Amino acid sequence: MFDSGRPEQSAALAIVLSGVAAGSMAMLSTIWWMVLFFVLPIAIPLQLLFLFSDAPTHTMIGVLLGLFVLLLIATSHRLGRIIHNNIELQVTMVAREAQLIESENRYLSIFQHSPLGVLHFDQQGCITDCNEKLLEILALARSELLGFCIQGSEDIDIKTATQNALTNGTGYYEGTFSVPYSFAHSEGTPVRAFFNGVRSVDNEIVGGVVIVEDFTERKRNEEMIYRQAYYDALTDLPNRRLLIERLAALCDHSTAQAQFGLLMFLDLDRFKLINDTWGHATGDDLLVQVASRLQNCLREGDVAARLSGDEFVLLGVFEEGSEQTFESDAENYMLEVQRVLSQPYRLANREVPVTPSIGYTCFTTAACDHEEVLKQADIAMYRAKIEGRGQLCRYQPWMRDKMQ
Repeated sequence: MFDSGRPEQSAALAIVLSGVAAGSMAMLSTIWWMVLFFVLPIAIPLQLLFLFSDAPTHTMIGVLLGLFVLLLIATSHRLGRIIHNNIELQVTMVAREAQLIESENRYLSIFQHSPLGVLHFDQQGCITDCNEKLLEILALARSELLGFCIQGSEDIDIKTATQNALTNGTGYYEGTFSVPYSFAHSEGTPVRAFFNGVRSVDNEIVGGVVIVEDFTERKRNEEMIYRQAYYDALTDLPNRRLLIERLAALCDHSTAQAQFGLLMFLDLDRFKLINDTWGHATGDDLLVQVASRLQNCLREGDVAARLSGDEFVLLGVFEEGSEQTFESDAENYMLEVQRVLSQPYRLANREVPVTPSIGYTCFTTAACDHEEVLKQADIAMYRAKIEGRGQLCRYQPWMRDKMQ
């Protein structure tokens, strides 16, 4: 095809062949070294032809052709890398998209079927989504909860927990949660909630997620345990432990304001005879009636407790007045308690007179020993039992020596 006598024809053919070689680049560069097998069989003979030609223009074309071949090879290598990188990127994107879909499906499964309540809130603290378990825990409709702004709640603790999540990334709340405008469950639900901030690509917190645990059963169990530990099962009065804690708090020397206190120790006369003759059920009925009458005698802040058997204690606090006024008020108070407890009781379908033996002591709070106060009232009650039924006896120091 090359005529040595017509150099312009040879140059035109060289340009055409070079264009054909260059046109193959896009297709062959996926495997870049295939370009060598396609270009070199054309370029090498053509370059030798031009370099050994006598025409001066052919020599220049041969040099340019060599540079062009090197440029084609380099371009092919670079284009091959770009194609492979694009393919790898697309494969990676497809794989990541599949992982993202799988992750979203996994989260949705957890979100929808979690045994705990889950809710989302935005940067303003407004609830944007929640699962069915949360609606079940709070006993609310979705329309009542969505859009509710947690930071607008009257509960300071939940507002603080939300703000901590939006500021620091974490927050915690334990208490009774309720939506103010909801009438379905206005008393609220005891919950424990863990707040976590949700961050954007720029690591900025744009909202949060809350994991909510229902504490209703736990609170109920705690209250039951507390009642069992601090209250008498039969009479529902405070027991010895709660009375001693209350008395110890009154006798705490760190208390700034001193008050006058009255401790009454009561024991029912002839209780053992009633219990043994008519049975324990009648005895229990008597104890319940006594506890009810004691509770009706209490003023605000007073405590009535059952220590054991037929022994009861009444703790009264007098906040105002002088010592003389206190003595008078305390005496009237005890006489009223004695009068109420001395009324006949309805036992075994009959009216039965049962009187209490009462020993009492007066003390000043914030300057006393609670164990000594309880012991003094016990000694006074023991003295009242010695003096006969239905007696009211105040502790005196000589009673301790007499009893010993």
